[in-house]
Amino acid sequence: MSSRYTVLIRNARIVDGTGAPAFSGDIGIAGSHIVALGRQLEGDAEQVINASGLTVAPGFIDAHTHDDLVVLRQSVVPPKLYQGVTSLVIGNCGFGMAPVVQEHEAAVKTYSSAILGEDSLPWNWPTVGAYLETMRSTALKQHVCSLLPHGPLRVAVMGYGQRQATEREIQAQEALVEEAMQAGSAGLSLGLMYVPGMYTPASELTRLARVVGRYGGVVTSHMRGEGDHLFASIAEMLELGEKADVAIHISHLKVCGRHNWGGMERALEMLTAARARGLDVSIDMYPYTNGSTTILQLLPPWVLDGGIERTLERLRDPSSRRRVSLDLQTGVEGWENQIGYIGWEGVRIASVQSEGYKGLEGKNMLEVADLLQLAPDEALFELILHERGKVTVLLQLMSRADIDRAALAPFAMLGSDGIPLPGGRPHPRLYGTFPRFLARYVRECKLLSLEEAIHKLTLLPARRFRLSEHGEIAPGKVADLVLFDEEAISDTATYNEPRRYPVGIEAVLVAGRPVLWQGQEHAVYASRLLTPERMKI
Repeated sequence: MSSRYTVLIRNARIVDGTGAPAFSGDIGIAGSHIVALGRQLEGDAEQVINASGLTVAPGFIDAHTHDDLVVLRQSVVPPKLYQGVTSLVIGNCGFGMAPVVQEHEAAVKTYSSAILGEDSLPWNWPTVGAYLETMRSTALKQHVCSLLPHGPLRVAVMGYGQRQATEREIQAQEALVEEAMQAGSAGLSLGLMYVPGMYTPASELTRLARVVGRYGGVVTSHMRGEGDHLFASIAEMLELGEKADVAIHISHLKVCGRHNWGGMERALEMLTAARARGLDVSIDMYPYTNGSTTILQLLPPWVLDGGIERTLERLRDPSSRRRVSLDLQTGVEGWENQIGYIGWEGVRIASVQSEGYKGLEGKNMLEVADLLQLAPDEALFELILHERGKVTVLLQLMSRADIDRAALAPFAMLGSDGIPLPGGRPHPRLYGTFPRFLARYVRECKLLSLEEAIHKLTLLPARRFRLSEHGEIAPGKVADLVLFDEEAISDTATYNEPRRYPVGIEAVLVAGRPVLWQGQEHAVYASRLLTPERMKI
């Protein structure tokens, strides 16, 4: 006689993801799905888990990751799994692995390596459908939901040039968006602070966004500005949503630069007003005051025109270097000068590629300049040239008060934005975002109830990306679950020691299978590529 359940979790404190009050009970799982929920469920089980003293929540959904390459090549992103993350949304900030045509493959791989990592294998995916088929055929330990990255999309059609698209090029991009949405993308991801996104006018974005809107998808955006141009950038996104009739999701909402601190209140008012008039808009955030990005983002936009090789040529030219140095001192109209916001001491090197410069990791740019015996701007140029731009940095940009305000917004969900490179000292958000959020906002500051916080980590992002079987503990839902000690869950990763796993998480189940159990990762490959619930068209 076969057992009724494959897994039976008993005596749990259940937080179901909806925001409803927690309750005590059992969870019955058969195969990959939850089939029963209640007190003292009857029936045999192949495996019984006693969750007495533990809270059980839906598996966490990381709404903003750069795990595209790691999960494809390694099947799992351990720093996320150990946080209780069972689903990854990839393709963010306009970075991704498809569509990539052979002509631009090397340039796309080089430019994205500081975010996605190095890869020696070919990126032979001229369409998103081809890429997603590769993902579907890959054994995974975590679910993946994919956005269409705008950067490779535009480059596939017109390269890295700083110009507007022709009508024919726009139509070619529209066709690729259509293909991606039909293949299973959740939407279009913009990186308007990166090339080539920064070169793209609103009219061109509207054309692409309308295609996404017809399929009920979402346009996510790393906006053009997050400091002096924050409010104009939000307005641009809201106008895009209205003109294209598409849902808008603002990535890692933040207020950069000390002179702009306090601006989160106005930013949230703008978004709340847009929601009140019917626009579907949401945000993600992470609970840290430092940001992280590629070192190339410290340069003015004109230096980046044409891709990485052209950038390196300009930095080898003495006259161009002098112009860059002047721009770093005085600024350029329309450009958010990160050095101007935080100073050289506010930029810390997170990772480099070459062994000879590994000693610079963890140093700020003033310390780097001293070690290289150069002025700070010359040290910046030297570092970019030596590493071919493959450097990630930490930036001391935000205030705690602004971050806390964003966390409490009812339309805010959590996205780690972690950069999963194998070496260096990454931002601790890669290892600690989700436990840190629960520890800070629920246990320490008591700004959110546990039920409210879990909703932001589970059902809210599931609904945002139309993952109808995920994000909730209920019969018929996929059995993605995290078991944790509410009083103990916490991050341990710091800026000096970022590669430290959190504490307080006892087990993680993905599609009904224990993938993490009592601190040990298991060789279980039950996950899949998630296709969003269909769509308007």
